[in-house]
Amino acid sequence: MLRVTTIVRRIWVPLLLIVASFAMSWTVTANHSDAMSPVDEWVYVDYLEKVPEQGIVHQGEEIGEEALDRMACDGVKPYGPMGAPCGGDYDQVENFPFAGITSADAYTPIYFAVTRVVGDAIHTVTGIDQLDGWRLTGSLWLAGTMILFYWLFRLWSVPKLTTLALGLAVVGSPFAWWTFTYVSTDAPSMAVSILMLVAAMKLVRGQWSGWWLVVFSALAVLIKITNILGVCLAALYLLITWITEWKRTNWTGIRTRRPDFVEKSSWALPGFGIAALLGAGIVEGLWLVIRSLQSTGDVAEQGVSIPLTKIELISQVANFLPGTLTSNVNISGSTSFAYAIPSFIVAPLSWICIAGVIGAFWSARKNDAQSSMVVSVALASFFFAPMLALVLYIATGSYFPLPPRYGASILAGILLLAGISIRNRWATWIILGYSVVLIGIVMATAPTYAP
Repeated sequence: MLRVTTIVRRIWVPLLLIVASFAMSWTVTANHSDAMSPVDEWVYVDYLEKVPEQGIVHQGEEIGEEALDRMACDGVKPYGPMGAPCGGDYDQVENFPFAGITSADAYTPIYFAVTRVVGDAIHTVTGIDQLDGWRLTGSLWLAGTMILFYWLFRLWSVPKLTTLALGLAVVGSPFAWWTFTYVSTDAPSMAVSILMLVAAMKLVRGQWSGWWLVVFSALAVLIKITNILGVCLAALYLLITWITEWKRTNWTGIRTRRPDFVEKSSWALPGFGIAALLGAGIVEGLWLVIRSLQSTGDVAEQGVSIPLTKIELISQVANFLPGTLTSNVNISGSTSFAYAIPSFIVAPLSWICIAGVIGAFWSARKNDAQSSMVVSVALASFFFAPMLALVLYIATGSYFPLPPRYGASILAGILLLAGISIRNRWATWIILGYSVVLIGIVMATAPTYAP
């Protein structure tokens, strides 16, 4: 009995996070209709339907018959069916969104192969609809993310109750609603970004080889190119840590160093940061070559490009920090959201993120063991969105307003700063109470907001 009590005492936080993850995701998914998510679920489902036979979808490839039928009959939340009449003639694919051309060709089959295998297994075992089986894989991604979330926070000595409060805030967020209850390529992003942060931190402490970071970085961009922001964050953390330690031990002539810093080599930290970026760039480059060789036509025209003005670029500074956790989808032609939860209910999620990053940055001390992570995440929170916008414009010649969900790969870092900056239990209990109420509202309103 004592042993069971000890085990429960050790795992009660990740256990509660897992239970909350499954409860939220299963409840919301069960209430979804067959209408697809406006966050590209249509082209993702088409990929899933094709992956067993052809492995990848090709640039310029037409959407398959099954996905065309889904669009014609079930449509997209909240717009409804589009294209041809349900059950009619789908030969005129240009009548469908994107003129019937896939926009999922940029993705490797990694996420889709895993989702197809696991989702089909859920479908076979439970007997639920195949689409629901694919969607339910999101609950596994969310539960796995919460386990890694707990691990990261424990490594930084964040109190368990604080970790629980912030983890539950993620579970109840609009970000989780869109990402983990539909088929979404954003589902693995937070998990792989945590792995990269852990690998970087373990390297700094001399506990892991830096090659783990290189491997995780390559995997991250093969899953989704926007995960390069997580690679950049890990590399930035290593660089700032190295500069800080180099300044303390070389520039000042003082050879003492912090007990949490193990100096393997004077260039190990920036070296592995560069290696991670190069590794990510190489594997993405190889994928682009494969994609080009397999191309059957031009990329899909999505009609979202706008000019990249100075004002637009500067506005991206206020994108990821307040917006990632509350990321929702605007209904075209209106100010309403496709997930109609009232904004005032989820607004505190933005406050937590903003207060966490700014509070940690303002209170960071020069020689604090946490200062390198604080500075790295603060810089990423403000400047990674405009950096990504500029890179995309240079690489493609076009620009579109970046969805706040692209900040998923730095979200764990943002919340980590909130965790380490909370100094009193009153704040923890307030956030915990809010997060529990938020999840309750999300589950209670699922029959109204989810279909």
